[in-house]
Amino acid sequence: MTHSKSIPPTLLALQKAINIAGGQAELSVKIGLGRTSSNVGVMVSRDKKASAKYVAKISEATGVPCHELRPDIFPTPEPANDPSNQQQLA
Repeated sequence: MTHSKSIPPTLLALQKAINIAGGQAELSVKIGLGRTSSNVGVMVSRDKKASAKYVAKISEATGVPCHELRPDIFPTPEPANDPSNQQQLA
């Protein structure tokens, strides 16, 4: 019998950010921590999500939206229903 645990979406988003950054050490540097900082590793192994303190910096550095990294803090934006916000196709 296998014990499969689903990976939390917050961890998947964090792993995506790490991959975009080029690894945990690189992400750590991009968000203003030292290359040898264990903060990113702790987020992955213990917390399974980005630290609230670093969500905006991770998003800025990698392009992964804040609402994917921490939907409990940053709600998913509503789609724009205003036709003036829609891009015109030429």
